Amino acid sequence: MLRTLEDILHLRGYASLGAPSAEQGLELTRSAPVPPAIALIDLGLPGMDGLELVSAVRKISPATEVVILTGNASVESAVRALRESSYDYLIKPVQPEQLLNSIERAGERWQRRRAEAAMQESETRLRRIFEHVSDALLITDHTGVVIDANPAAAALTGRSLEELCAGESTIADLFGVEGLAGEAAGTGWTVPVSAANRAHEFQLHRTDGDVRVVDVRAAKFAPERVVHTVRDLTHERRLEEELNHSQRMEAIGRLAGGVAHDFNNVLTTISCVSQLVLETLDQADERRADIQEILTASRRAAGLTRQLLAFSRKQILQPQVLDVAEVVNDMDRMLGRLIGADVQLTTIVERDLWAVRADAGQLEQVIMNLAVNARDAMPNGGQLTIQALNAAIDAPHAHEGGVLESGEYVLLRVADTGCGMDAATRARMFEPFFTTKPPGMGTGLGLSTVYGVVKQSGGQLVVESAPGAGTTFSIYLPRVDSVPVSLSPEEPIPVVAHHRATVLLVEDDTTIRQLAHRILVASGYTVIDAASGERALAQAKESATPIDLLLSDVVLSDTSGRQLADRLLAMQPGARVLYMSGYTDDAAIALAAPDSSRGLLVKPFTAVELTQKVNAVLSRPERTPRILE
Repeated sequence: MLRTLEDILHLRGYASLGAPSAEQGLELTRSAPVPPAIALIDLGLPGMDGLELVSAVRKISPATEVVILTGNASVESAVRALRESSYDYLIKPVQPEQLLNSIERAGERWQRRRAEAAMQESETRLRRIFEHVSDALLITDHTGVVIDANPAAAALTGRSLEELCAGESTIADLFGVEGLAGEAAGTGWTVPVSAANRAHEFQLHRTDGDVRVVDVRAAKFAPERVVHTVRDLTHERRLEEELNHSQRMEAIGRLAGGVAHDFNNVLTTISCVSQLVLETLDQADERRADIQEILTASRRAAGLTRQLLAFSRKQILQPQVLDVAEVVNDMDRMLGRLIGADVQLTTIVERDLWAVRADAGQLEQVIMNLAVNARDAMPNGGQLTIQALNAAIDAPHAHEGGVLESGEYVLLRVADTGCGMDAATRARMFEPFFTTKPPGMGTGLGLSTVYGVVKQSGGQLVVESAPGAGTTFSIYLPRVDSVPVSLSPEEPIPVVAHHRATVLLVEDDTTIRQLAHRILVASGYTVIDAASGERALAQAKESATPIDLLLSDVVLSDTSGRQLADRLLAMQPGARVLYMSGYTDDAAIALAAPDSSRGLLVKPFTAVELTQKVNAVLSRPERTPRILE
């Protein structure tokens, strides 16, 4: 038992000395370089009663805290333990956490005793500590009237020391309460002798109107004198709220990403089969309109899944070095038509704007979604202002959505003069499908898309809004020291049909694999398909012809598409790679540069998109000479 207790204490970081008897325990207490802080004493000791040992230890080291441990509990022993000032009385068997909690409480009591003893030793030292401690300290009489305070208390409350100590301020006035919860009610802050070190959280209303969350610990340290230690927890509580919000958003994001991934597989099947059926019908066939309607609906559904993936940060972006000014200016005319004549649009773009790395199309989607929300918030017209400017942040700035770290950013600001949002709406505004619009007026995915794109681009989103005061979205995108690329369309790579090429198709979704096999064979390709990475590699080794193209899903049951491609290219370096995915957690897999031997086909896709992408990847200039075994 002794060894076990020592092991538990050592694991928690305590330094301990163990003794199997009362006599040896007393000798350790006498010979220790410093008196022990805590004595964990079993009542049933050989040679001396445990409570007698407590009295002996107290004589040697009055400040030592005692925790009683016994396997034979009785009312008499408990009363005797209390008389010996043992605050904790543990009954075997005791759980490790229960033991450690008692030790921790005893340690706190020991520390308080040391602090009280130190303050009693020197009034000068007490004053020095009192004036320089970072926590706010308030000394009151037994009625709760403040008679002394330190500078930190003045800073926290927003009052001068003279005002605080004039004899007119009470704890009840400062914290808006009449007494501690569970204590006697009254006009003051009543703290009985046994109520030392009780912690309570309150809202402190400063004189400037600011509200702080504070932790108050009250202890009676002299006759009719109580010291209140007040710690500002505002920042800590805000961080906790941000963490909870972040965890909630992450959980929703994982759910949304998983749903979107499964839907993309279903939509791929719907799109491809519909197109195959459409190609078999004559132009005059009345059923073509029905099939076309299915295709249109699948495209709309694909748009919804893209928004879900944007929120969950699982979409595959095509980041490039951008000039945000070019993006904003290109959208100016389109936004004017989108928001209508009742809303006045003002665009302000700073000259010599820094470059950022982002997906141009997704950034345009962000601006458009915010503009549409602003328009809907101003049904009777108003002002919409879009700004793009350089912003240097000197110090970290906390906001409802997190902390904006210091650094250089390009700030994209979208502000409206609409109805604004209250705190409850702001707390949920980025959640998918949450909307304050009437039924049929919105999907609730606009702001969730904005949130996901900004976060996935490494940016921060700061929102300022209040009912009747409009809303301002400030998007901070980190600056990059590179030259922006032009957003003008590039010359397309010539596509040459490769009907005799051999395609290794790897997809664990049976329906999609069979469908893609059918489409590619109909286009003239030789297709070898597999449901797993290991089976695909085995078939590649057995194939009589070299593999020209690996067409693989990014997420497979036994491996990833990237790992499969690396292993295949080690065998056949000249093969090309085309990934299929609705989303991916692998940041290294993104749309490759035009001269790369790897490409990406985003789900859901149609039969035409599949064959075009296969042709395009096979038509890219070969980077590595083919090596045939």
